[in-house]
Amino acid sequence: MREILLIDDDAELVQSLAKALSPLVGRLSLCAASTSSEGLKLVESESPSVIVLDLCLAERGGVESGFSLLREIRARSPHARVIVLTGHGSIEHGVRAMSLGAASFLEKPAELSHLAALVKDAAATAELRREHVRLLSRPGGAAQELLCGSSAVIEELRKKLLFIAATPQSVLILGETGAGKGLCARVIHELSARSAGKFVHYQPHFGGGDIVHSELFGHVRGSFTGAAESRRGLVLEADRGTLFIDELDEVPLETQVKLLDLVQERRFRALGSDAAQQVDCRFIAATNRDITDAIGSGKLRKDLHYRLAQCVVHVPALRERAEDIPALAQLFLQRLRERDLLNVFEASAGSLAELARRRWEGNVRELQAVVEAAAYRAQFAGRSVIELSDLAAAGSARAPSSAQNSSSLHAQVEQFKAEAIARALEQTSGNQVQAARLLGVDRGLLRRALANSSGGTSPRR
Repeated sequence: MREILLIDDDAELVQSLAKALSPLVGRLSLCAASTSSEGLKLVESESPSVIVLDLCLAERGGVESGFSLLREIRARSPHARVIVLTGHGSIEHGVRAMSLGAASFLEKPAELSHLAALVKDAAATAELRREHVRLLSRPGGAAQELLCGSSAVIEELRKKLLFIAATPQSVLILGETGAGKGLCARVIHELSARSAGKFVHYQPHFGGGDIVHSELFGHVRGSFTGAAESRRGLVLEADRGTLFIDELDEVPLETQVKLLDLVQERRFRALGSDAAQQVDCRFIAATNRDITDAIGSGKLRKDLHYRLAQCVVHVPALRERAEDIPALAQLFLQRLRERDLLNVFEASAGSLAELARRRWEGNVRELQAVVEAAAYRAQFAGRSVIELSDLAAAGSARAPSSAQNSSSLHAQVEQFKAEAIARALEQTSGNQVQAARLLGVDRGLLRRALANSSGGTSPRR
């Protein structure tokens, strides 16, 4: 595979350009073509990340020959980045080329160092795009769930995540509960140059500053009552990786001061230690609170907010992307088939319309719980399609109260599974093989569900 393809109708010039550019682009390898047909063959055989294209490739066709080839390249290799070279006085041709999908353009004669910088940047961007596609196609991947759908807001989120992942900046993620802030943080990590390192997710629990400080920065033995052993801390676990702090506004203010120093100086002290330690990690934080309110109420330090908010991501609520609900529902059903061997393959048009009608205060997390519960009801009824009647009992369209958040829907799913299994066992006098057949599930799934349930007597095998 050659990473860079140069296409120019002047065979001698294009070879000279390749020779001059080669030492300026590091390890990226080059190949060259002097005709459109030769260029397309190399696009197919070499899958270049960057293509430097001259617009005038045929005397008779003029610039139209270059535009025609650009369209072919974009159709055959959508992830490749195309840099167009234009003649003097033809800026309008460069603008037209970018409207057709070119990444950038330069006037001839191109300044060599400038062209080399554009090529290296384009190669890095192309690789990120390829990695993005790989993540989307990976079963169960964070990106697959977060970026599922084709709505305008999700397309915009894809572009933003690709850009942010290519930078080392700190990130602040804003969005409602259940919208996918944690998934968003993981996608940034997986798309970044730090993907080989650890992704460390921390959500502060109720407790004093010493406890949170110890969890993040570690402590030395005897630093507080109960500290019988030294502790390493999550910050060091994230070294060369990513530290994601969820619900940032719940971190005690005295610990936020330490976080500020960590973000600014990449150094920290374990609780009870006099020695500072260096760490190399990326920082991502998230909150579901309005930032102005969080700062105004004293829950979040303004200076910490400024340091973390170098890049801000707004994760859209599910009601802002209702057109993505059918794709999300299909994804959740696919995972149920793979995980629990359910034979439910789709949702009816009526049930999809009902799902689109709901407001989803619990966002994607709530949708997943409702779809799973409805799938189990459909399975128990002997159907492979979710109907409206399955949704009616699978979850309410009302917003959850303070005592009933979206996570309780997962408990409802588990409760329904337990009830369905209990009824099947009762009908088969406790015979697991017959009960599994009645439910239409694998016996292994039934046994795992029984093993995970609490209490009850052991049914016959």
